[in-house]
Formats: sequence, C-alpha cells, structure tokens
Amino acid sequence: MLDAFRRAMAELDVQGQLLATDITYASPAFQKADAGCLVPSVGRIEYIPALLEIVREHHIGLLAPMTDLDLRSLARQRQQFTDLGCTVMIGSEDSITLCRDKARINSVLAEAGLESIRTMTLQEFRGQPFYPCFVKPVRGSASVGTSVIHSEKELNAHVATFGDLLLVQDYVPGQEFTIDVYRSRDGEVRCIVPRQRLVVRSGEVEKGVTRKDPQLMDAARRLAVLLGDLWGVFCCQCRRDPTSGVDGIRFFEVNPRFGGGTPLSIAAGANLPLYLLQEVLGRPITAEIGAFTDQLLMLRYDDAAFMQIDDLHSLPGYDKPMFH
Repeated sequence: MLDAFRRAMAELDVQGQLLATDITYASPAFQKADAGCLVPSVGRIEYIPALLEIVREHHIGLLAPMTDLDLRSLARQRQQFTDLGCTVMIGSEDSITLCRDKARINSVLAEAGLESIRTMTLQEFRGQPFYPCFVKPVRGSASVGTSVIHSEKELNAHVATFGDLLLVQDYVPGQEFTIDVYRSRDGEVRCIVPRQRLVVRSGEVEKGVTRKDPQLMDAARRLAVLLGDLWGVFCCQCRRDPTSGVDGIRFFEVNPRFGGGTPLSIAAGANLPLYLLQEVLGRPITAEIGAFTDQLLMLRYDDAAFMQIDDLHSLPGYDKPMFH
C-alpha cells in the first residue's frame, strides 16, 4: 500500500513523506515508509495522544487506517486531528459502529433489498443450535478463531481453545467476494471493484481475481449509499451461490478501511490511493464505475525485509514466540 500511495503522490506531483506507525521497530512497514514512528498499543489511553503528537511534529495532512483495531477511537477523536489540519479517512463514530453492529447492518441490508447471513451470539445459538455453522470471535482479526463447526462436540472443543466470546453464523457455501468501494464525502459511490477470493491464508487473500460482475457491483452500491457518512476506501464481504444469481448474494461484513487485498483492485486500474489524495487535496476525483481490468488474477507470495538489530530483548516474540 505504501508503494501505491507513493505512486499516487508522484502522479499528482505532491511532495511529502509517508510515515508508518507500529508498536515495535521490528516492523516491515518501517522498511517501506520514509519514516517509522513508535506508538503505544491501541488499547492504551496514550495511543491517540501519541498519534496527535506525530501529526503535530511531522505536519501530517492525511491519516489512513489499515486495521480494525483503532477505527472507533479515530472516529471518536477525528475532530482533534482536523483541528491540526489532518484529515482522517473515517466516518463518524456512529457509522463505524453501524458497520460493526450485526443487528443494525442487517437492517441496512434489508433496507437495500439485500440478504444477510444470520448471525447470533454463542448464548443465543445454544438455545436453538444448527449445524453446520460458522463461528468467529466477537473481536478478532486475520481469521484467528474462525471455523466451520459440524457438531456440538466440535463447538465445545473450539470454545475450550478460543473462549466463548463468539459469533455464530449460518454456514453459506459457494463463492466469496470482497468488494472494494470508494465513496466520496458527498455520499456518492465513485468506484466499485469486486474481487473473488480464491485462496485465503490467515484471513488474507493469497489468490484472487477481479470480477466485473453487474450483480455484485449493484448490490455493493445499494449497500454503500446507506452506510451513514462513511467515506473513502472501504470493503464489503459477501458469499454467493453461483447458481442463484442476485438472490444468492449474501453480505456478512463491512470493513471501513483499506482491505488486505486492495492491491489487486489498484493493479486492475482502480487507483484508490489516488482518489483519496485527490479528494483530500480538493481536486477532481477521476474514478469511474467499472473502469478496471476484468479477470485480473493476483498470485500473492511472501517477501522479506532485513535489518540489523542492536537490542534483541526489544523484539516481540523474544521471550515467547508469537503466533497469529
């Protein structure tokens, strides 16, 4: 993503630096950014003040969230960033809460004439169980703690490993899609790119392909216009029974941030960082619905960054390995 922003800045002839934040210097993003800034963990009270100090010190004009962890905090405090001349790519706290609240998002889907995937708490599920089902943590990322469950025995073993703060959903087989959207601050949907997830590893798409599918694009547009004041880049996730047409599209998540597979949409011609910079700079947004390459296949692979370390004890995982 940093490379994509760098290319967009060059295209607009914008001078500036790209800064990344992390809780440790052992950060791959620090190797790509112009500078890296250490911050406290998101859950700590010092997190937002630390970001504000970075904005002050480096005269940051745009802050783009890349994970779910700090979305609500950034939405709640966005005016503080605005007062410093920094635009945060985020909607109001209410719009972020809407995306995370399964009951409210289901109401929005119904209003848009779209189907959702039945979702309930583990406690509700225990009263009227059904199998197979799909379980995932109430708060989680990278697909840790997600699984298809086929029996009460499997469910109990899963709870013993991951705890009981779980959501349970209908298991819907078929194709899975992430749909990247750019919605400007005036509420207009400017760009929609469906990406079919072919192979997923640890929650991130490893193999995916763009699909210029009118049914998926129309469904995403109908949903996007009802998401409060959410703006900028975000993605919607759905599954579809390929034999059922539009009636088989069932949404199950809205992520109000850049998705992990967004580089595929960018490579296909939907220059999402460019559109964001254009809007923040007050320039015309050049996005066009459908202006992307259809059936572009992405084959992802691991790469590595290398750096000399002076203090081994400061490395995350030094005392005990970390598993994601």
